[in-house]
Amino acid sequence: MHNNHSRHRTRPLFAAAAALFAGASLEGCANPAQRTPFTGVYAPMQQYPNVTVAGELSRFLAVDQPVVEHDDVMKVTVPVRLLSDPGYSSNIQYRFLFQNASGAPARGGAMNWRFVNLPPRNQVFLTGNAMDTDAVDWRCEVRLAK
Repeated sequence: MHNNHSRHRTRPLFAAAAALFAGASLEGCANPAQRTPFTGVYAPMQQYPNVTVAGELSRFLAVDQPVVEHDDVMKVTVPVRLLSDPGYSSNIQYRFLFQNASGAPARGGAMNWRFVNLPPRNQVFLTGNAMDTDAVDWRCEVRLAK
């Protein structure tokens, strides 16, 4: 009989833990900024973020305000910082995509993927230059190194 009584006390704990887990897993889906690139929902290019971070890396990478310079060609610098604890660095890849005034790819195409090692808690600058003077907008894609 003692066994039966303790079994009834643990059921509410399991139910509460299951409800908490279900709520936490749905909470990540509720953020529209996370869903927009993956749901197929139409978003005007002016509203699309200039910096996109793929997958799990988005939880561990802080992106600061990009710096855009317009000399002869567009130059973009994106400050990033890995949020992991000391001793855990990460290898990433990034590339810049430049667009002309009509929203089409600027002459010269997309930049090749570049490799960077991010030390924990230190700021690193991702840089890209347009290949021609017709670039007026940009995107930066960041992913774990492959």
